[in-house]
Amino acid sequence: MGSAVKGENKITMIPVYRISISEKRNLRKYSRKDLAALAKSIDQNGILNPIIVRDVSAFDYEIVSGERRLRAAVMAGKSEVPCIILHCNELQSAIYSLVENFQRVNSDYFDRAEALRIVIEDNNFSCEKAARHLGITEKRVREYLSLLTLDDRERQIISEHELTFSHALQISRVSSRSVRRRVLTRVINEELSATETEQLVFELISGKEDISRPIRKVVVKDMRLFYNTISNAVKTMKQSGIAAFMERSENDSAIEYRIIIAKPK
Repeated sequence: MGSAVKGENKITMIPVYRISISEKRNLRKYSRKDLAALAKSIDQNGILNPIIVRDVSAFDYEIVSGERRLRAAVMAGKSEVPCIILHCNELQSAIYSLVENFQRVNSDYFDRAEALRIVIEDNNFSCEKAARHLGITEKRVREYLSLLTLDDRERQIISEHELTFSHALQISRVSSRSVRRRVLTRVINEELSATETEQLVFELISGKEDISRPIRKVVVKDMRLFYNTISNAVKTMKQSGIAAFMERSENDSAIEYRIIIAKPK
């Protein structure tokens, strides 16, 4: 990330009115309900993770990471917040924030894609250079950017139904907006896995699939296949010297298998 360094690696309390949010990076629309929950937690427990800021003048700072915490702290009535100060320029700050976003497990992949686009466009980066900064492959960078072909409504639907990155990536491969919407509807209504979505999109693109036809799912009607699988598992345990046996009972509505495994002495 270049020469960006933390201010002696210490935590400094900074008044909230001295911290600004860059318009370029103010991307995410935060749920007021979620902010209120975080504000309540901050009111009770304080801010556990310091906010990362960069110094833009002797007394003013710009947020690098932790915008959600800052907004919740203001909602909780906090006049100052714990911060770690980075001495860096705008580009280094943007890259730091982007790297932090990619490393955060629960970050929204659409947010990542938008932040990535801004860094690339503002600094005339190639996908290769962006990949080097992030420590990911160039292919991955292009995959994130491809998500931006999805419109706001499609992104909202995908997020509301908690579809995975892989789901979104496959849907973004469909160039026609109307067909994309129909694919998205099928993915949700038929609860397609990412693999099934990939199959559907591949067959659509290659002209082998009609979007109006339900996707082919494998249905196993012969229950003996499952019984044999369970039976073979118990048999394998016995052959390995593990004391195990299986009981089977049946009523009008169900068949119950009970496997008992003795604890080792």
